[in-house]
Amino acid sequence: MENRLTKNRFIQTSAIQQINEATIVLRHFIELSAKLLPFFNELSKKDILLPQEKNDRDKIIEVYRNYGFDTSTSEILMESDILETIQQTFKSIEKRAYGKESDSDKLMTIFQNKHRQLVLNWKQTDIN
Repeated sequence: MENRLTKNRFIQTSAIQQINEATIVLRHFIELSAKLLPFFNELSKKDILLPQEKNDRDKIIEVYRNYGFDTSTSEILMESDILETIQQTFKSIEKRAYGKESDSDKLMTIFQNKHRQLVLNWKQTDIN
């Protein structure tokens, strides 16, 4: 009986460690997005990009295209749809054409508000 209880505790501890690691990775990605998306959005507003700006734009696109994630992850781990918002914001910025109407700025504001709320939640959690 005791072996079974010990085994169950080990599995539970392992699961908690995996959840904690996933949460840390998710937080880092959200923080990265809080820096990259506003920069990417500003680059998308320019008619002509300097070579370094074009390189920066290409690198940002590569980050988001190569980062495979299920948007429900943030809903499960953080009770927030911020990954869905990040994905929508990125796609909107990426397809923005200079001088054309875009919902990118509106989506950026939504993302920044959700990010700000999550940071407040994280600070509160870290205090506890």
